[in-house]
Amino acid sequence: MQFLKFTLLRLALFAAVFAALYWGLGWNLWICALIGLVVAFAVSYLFFNRLRLAASQELAARMSGDRRARRNRIADEDAAAEDRD
Repeated sequence: MQFLKFTLLRLALFAAVFAALYWGLGWNLWICALIGLVVAFAVSYLFFNRLRLAASQELAARMSGDRRARRNRIADEDAAAEDRD
């Protein structure tokens, strides 16, 4: 859940900066996108450190759990194949 919250927060920051620059000031589309990306990254890195760390731990746990489950499933299939022979 933390990963989703962090992602949505960064997207909202990007959208707010992008909209303010593009529609508010009428700047170029690519410049607004680039500045929006940089500002969203910097703000989330500086001010949402706890949320960022929790999101990365959640993602790492999810990825390592998938590997373990896949490895166990493959080992079980191999064992079943050996038992059949």
